[in-house]
Amino acid sequence: MAQGKRKNEILLEELIAAAGRLNIEVRAERLLREVGYHAQSGRCRLKKKDLIIIDRDSPLRDQVEFLSAELSKHSQNR
Repeated sequence: MAQGKRKNEILLEELIAAAGRLNIEVRAERLLREVGYHAQSGRCRLKKKDLIIIDRDSPLRDQVEFLSAELSKHSQNR
């Protein structure tokens, strides 16, 4: 189990590095959760720079899948 977690950690680090090469900043943030409000990872543009915010409290596998999907979308739109 720990080996699978480490594999996902390495993959996430590689995806973050790939995003950097595409001039996309990636931040892992604790997203606020309140009654009736569910924040989730997402992508936006801030001060003319692409930004991806990942919910650091979500499972590591979900973080990897989300970032992978966002980078794939970016590649398709180029």
